Amino acid sequence: MLGKNLFLAAMLAWMSGWIADTRGDDFQPFLHTNQAGKTMPFRLLAPKTLAPGSSYPLVLFFHGAGERGADNQSQLKHGTRLFLQPSSRELFPCFVLAPQCPTGQQWVDMPWGTRSGNRPEKPSAAMQLALDILDRVCREYPVDASRLYVSGLSMGGYASWDCLTRFPERFAAVVPVCGGGDEKTITPAAAKVPVWAFHSEDDTAVQVVRTRNMIEAMKRAGGEPNYFEYTGLGHNSWDRAYGEPEFLPWMFAQKLGQPDGFLLKTPAPQWPLVARWPAEDSLFPGQGPLQKAGWFQKLWRQKRLAWWQNREHDQGAVVFLGDSITQGWGNLTSDFPGLKTANRGISGDTTRGVRFRLQEDVLDLHPKAVVLLIGTNDLGLGGNPEDTAANLKAILSQLRQSSPALKIILCRVMPRGIAAGRFPETIQRLNQSLDTLSAEIPGVILCDTWSLFAGEDGGPRKDEFPDLLHPNSRGYRKWAEALHPLLKQAGLE
Repeated sequence: MLGKNLFLAAMLAWMSGWIADTRGDDFQPFLHTNQAGKTMPFRLLAPKTLAPGSSYPLVLFFHGAGERGADNQSQLKHGTRLFLQPSSRELFPCFVLAPQCPTGQQWVDMPWGTRSGNRPEKPSAAMQLALDILDRVCREYPVDASRLYVSGLSMGGYASWDCLTRFPERFAAVVPVCGGGDEKTITPAAAKVPVWAFHSEDDTAVQVVRTRNMIEAMKRAGGEPNYFEYTGLGHNSWDRAYGEPEFLPWMFAQKLGQPDGFLLKTPAPQWPLVARWPAEDSLFPGQGPLQKAGWFQKLWRQKRLAWWQNREHDQGAVVFLGDSITQGWGNLTSDFPGLKTANRGISGDTTRGVRFRLQEDVLDLHPKAVVLLIGTNDLGLGGNPEDTAANLKAILSQLRQSSPALKIILCRVMPRGIAAGRFPETIQRLNQSLDTLSAEIPGVILCDTWSLFAGEDGGPRKDEFPDLLHPNSRGYRKWAEALHPLLKQAGLE
């Protein structure tokens, strides 16, 4: 029995007509054993008091993969503290059931790291045990069957979606956090259940597309789910989600079979403008190719958001601006000791991309100097040297207009692997234009990073550019040595 003596005492008090203090403030430990001898530990939080003749909501909470085991403690690590807060216990008396999944098992037998998955025909062994415990608690405690809620995070987020799609007639509301499911299993019945889902767009453990797909499937089936998509939280969406001020009021307002009538006052998260990918290509100034691959857009948002959040710290820095060659320079601090530096390279970027982000990523830092290397991706994506040079001229002009005293070191495009005859001839044509720009625009200092690295065939040397595009540590040291006298010439070293 579930803590037989304590439970009987509480039930006798409840049935006799007076309010009993049932379990104190903590989650109580229990061990469930089914008829086949399979066991599962679980914790149960009860209302501080049980009023005679009353029944109470129950929240079924599913933990994540990192909390699996048999200690009957780890499942309380994330999310459950919300229900222990004095205000929560006072305003929202409820039962909270937290089973613990065995090591090596999953709430749902579905892969986590992929972009989609197929729901198995039957619940997993761990899920079936958890549902057995739920049935048992509902039989033995005064639980309001019309107010059963389910929530979980990560692996438990998958469990939440699984409960919704398998048992839409049982749960009054579902709150999945950074989980996912099989969008093909969303039925009109499931779509009617109130849902408030949470995920962070930069989650690498469970891709955000898993939640997006479930939300879109619900909408297609006639549902109106709430969805908060964060940014910059990685896989840990749960601290923010379970900390939302309307989390509990929204959940406990829901009742089985009824539509969501709770009007959220909390606005959905809005990404800062710097982390929003432009809606149209025409918003990128200039002519020439754009890097628009999904991986690039994700990296672009992550980098720009992180820089925006760190913009006060980077004020007055020497900004290194460019693409993957710049982004990969991880030793700027040690290569330029005593010089405050800020890396603003984004792998895959083009001159049009730099033009678009120049204000927030560079000019708003009021830099002392800018070291600029950009253009190789323009040519690699099929652009011509003329358009690339025109974009570079616009970048240099905007830098110069921002501050007449700003020092600009313009690096010639480095050699790269020869492909289909396009290199090195196109790079040399572009670099000739850069030579002209450095002579025409005051304050621009040219760094000849072509001659510095080009071999006899016009391509890079393998011992400095192992992949024939990006320098290794030896290449970066050589580049730093070439920049030191130019920085000194600019009065910065």
